[in-house]
Amino acid sequence: MSAPTAEEIRAAVERHVELWNAGDKEAWLAHWKRVVPGEATMEDPVGTPIKRGWDVMSAVWDASPNADWKLGIDLLYVCGTTGAAVIRNSGTVNGEPTLIRSIEIYKFGDDGSLHTSTFWDLAAGNEYAQWTAATGEA
Repeated sequence: MSAPTAEEIRAAVERHVELWNAGDKEAWLAHWKRVVPGEATMEDPVGTPIKRGWDVMSAVWDASPNADWKLGIDLLYVCGTTGAAVIRNSGTVNGEPTLIRSIEIYKFGDDGSLHTSTFWDLAAGNEYAQWTAATGEA
């Protein structure tokens, strides 16, 4: 097994955003399981507990404010087996229009794994920020 190519990584991140914005959780999970046949882990954001496996990735979807939460790619670079993106996250949080920019690093392994590290201000004060700070491995 080998890591995806740069073109495949770019397409995977773009499809992730497309499916997230469509609100299609099952297609979103199926997409990532197809791209990542190995283990999926995530630090969201870096410094919070590591989320490991597809059950918790499903819970990431459920815990986020998906009703009107939309993603946009401002920048996407791929070097080797790593993608780095600046993502525009917008929607309503606590009744207020909100825009959060995040930096997301997608590191693919030759074993079919993916580790995602995100960088955003945990002080955003929404329910997802509280959930992600307390969910995962210590």
